[in-house]
Amino acid sequence: MKERVTYILSRVLELVITLLIVSLLTFAAFSIIPGDTASVLLGINASPAQLEALREKLGLNDPLWYRYLSWLKGAFTGDLGDSTAFGKPVAELIVSRLPVTFGLSFLSLILVLVISYPSAVISSGKPGKFWDQFFSVIGHVSFAIPPFVLSLISILVTSKIFGYFGVGKYVEPSKDFFGYVYCLLLPAFCVAVPKIAMAFKFLRASILTEKNNDYVRTSKSRGLSNIKIMFRHILPNSNVSAITALSIILSDLLGGSLIVEQVFNLPGLGRLLLQAIGRRDFPLISGIVFYLAAMMVIVYFLADILMNLCDPRLRKNGGNI
Repeated sequence: MKERVTYILSRVLELVITLLIVSLLTFAAFSIIPGDTASVLLGINASPAQLEALREKLGLNDPLWYRYLSWLKGAFTGDLGDSTAFGKPVAELIVSRLPVTFGLSFLSLILVLVISYPSAVISSGKPGKFWDQFFSVIGHVSFAIPPFVLSLISILVTSKIFGYFGVGKYVEPSKDFFGYVYCLLLPAFCVAVPKIAMAFKFLRASILTEKNNDYVRTSKSRGLSNIKIMFRHILPNSNVSAITALSIILSDLLGGSLIVEQVFNLPGLGRLLLQAIGRRDFPLISGIVFYLAAMMVIVYFLADILMNLCDPRLRKNGGNI
C-alpha cells in the first residue's frame, strides 16, 4: 500500500511540474508573437500615445516574469482576463464550449471501444483467415481517410441524400439530452473512424502477443475453452497496451476535433479557437491552448495510474515493465 501511495504521489508531482512547463511554453509562445492585445484592440490607426496608455492599463508594460506569474495565477484560478474579440471573460467562453468538445470526445471514445474491442477479438481468433483479413483491410482504409473528408462525405450521404441527422444544428444538453447526443453522433463517428483503426491494430497486436505466452498453453492443458481463456486471461493482460493506446487516442480526440466542429458548425472549443485565431484574440487563444494541453497531460496521468493498477510491475520498475 505504501509503495502504491508513493508511486501516485510521485506521478502527481510530475503532473504539477509538467503543467507548469506547459503554462510557461504557452505564455512564452504568445509573448514573442509580433503585436499585442493593445494593437489588436485599437487597430492600425491608433497613435503611439493611445497604444502606450492602453498597454499601461492592461499591464503589458510590466516585466515579463511578473506578467507570467499573473497569467499563471489566472490559469489555475480560472481568471484569464477578457476576450478582445468577444468582450467576455475567457474562462466563461471556454466553459460554455466544453459540453460540445467533451461530448464529442466522449461519444467518439465510446464508439472506439464498442467497435475496436470486438473487432480485435474476432480478428485475432484466427490470424490470417477471412475475418482477420477483412478487419485489417477495413482498418487500413479507415486510417487513411482524414476526418474532415469523412465529415463531408457523411453530410452528403446522410443529410443530403437520406435526410437523416440535422447537420448544422446543435441542441444544448440542458434542453434536450437525447437531441444533444443525436446532433453529436455523426460528428463523433467521423472523428472516431481513424481512431477505431488505430485501437484495433494496438489491441490485435497485444492479444496475439499474449496468446503466445506460456500461461495460455497451460490454461488449454487444463481444459479451459478458448473463450474463457480470452476473457479471463488474455484480455485482462492486454489492458496495459490497450490503456496506452486509448490514452493516446483520447488526447488526440480532445484536440483533433477542430476541423470536424467547423464542418458541422458545432460551437465547441475547436471552432472557438479558429475564430480567436482569425481575430488575433491572444488572451482567448492562450487560454484555450493551455487548457487543451492541460487536459491531455491529465489524460496521460490518469492512464499512467490505471496501467499501474493493472500491472504492479510498472510500479516496481519506475513505470517500465
